[in-house]
Amino acid sequence: MDERCPSCGAELGLSVICPHCGWDPVTALPRNRKRPPITILARILLWGGLAGLLALGWWRWVLVGPGPDLPTTLHWITLGDGGRAASLVTIHRAHEIASAAARYTVREVEPPSFDGDWVKTLAPYSTMAVRGWLPLLFGAADAALAPDAVTTFYRIEAVDGWGRPWKVTTRQLPRGFDADADPQVHADLEAGLWRSFFAAGRPDFHNLGYLRLELRSAGPDGRLATPDDIIFTSYVPVRMIFPAAMAREALQRQMEAAFLRGRQLYTWTGCRWDLIDARLLAEHRLDTLFFQE
Repeated sequence: MDERCPSCGAELGLSVICPHCGWDPVTALPRNRKRPPITILARILLWGGLAGLLALGWWRWVLVGPGPDLPTTLHWITLGDGGRAASLVTIHRAHEIASAAARYTVREVEPPSFDGDWVKTLAPYSTMAVRGWLPLLFGAADAALAPDAVTTFYRIEAVDGWGRPWKVTTRQLPRGFDADADPQVHADLEAGLWRSFFAAGRPDFHNLGYLRLELRSAGPDGRLATPDDIIFTSYVPVRMIFPAAMAREALQRQMEAAFLRGRQLYTWTGCRWDLIDARLLAEHRLDTLFFQE
């Protein structure tokens, strides 16, 4: 059977070259052509750029965390989260500073001074130093092994989540202090104070004195005394009083519990997220960086 031309379909007969369209099997063979260097370079740049964008997107997702929905998450990754992550680091770090001040007060039986190098003074009383591990919302992390993106929430530092210095203000409130007669303290009590992530509380001025510690961050705009300032206010108990008849062992347990927890009453303004959101972001960073389920 005569073969047909693969180009036009005409019968070739005994001919090798098609008499109708001129198809030649020799010239039709694929040739191993060398690509010009510019084409190879362009492909390298294209695929390298795509890989870089994917890596950058993944790292941004690690830092900002997942949003409530996919469009929000993509917006945070590509256009920024509007300072959410920095705000969460700010309020959580402020909470850690106040907890360290509370532990210092238990150990030294007096509140710390925030004049001079107070970071060096409080660093040994941080959660990482006292417990050796980082409490998260659903688990914990080893303080020595956790990555910097996680430990930044727990470090005692003189700067907020944006790396700007705190404005620190302190007041000594003696035992028997009349809170209702003080506009500042009365406003704090009206706004409500927290004694834990899930429970509210109120200072016991009848039996305790307090250190009112205010840590002010300039917020996203970097300027103090503007509406976006983040203000963390903590009431740290001073000179706790225990019953004279309390057994030595019971007294020691109470003191150890107060030292370990770093008890305080606190509130904040200027940040619509809370400490639970901060712990969730820290846990997300730990899980994604270590590829844990």
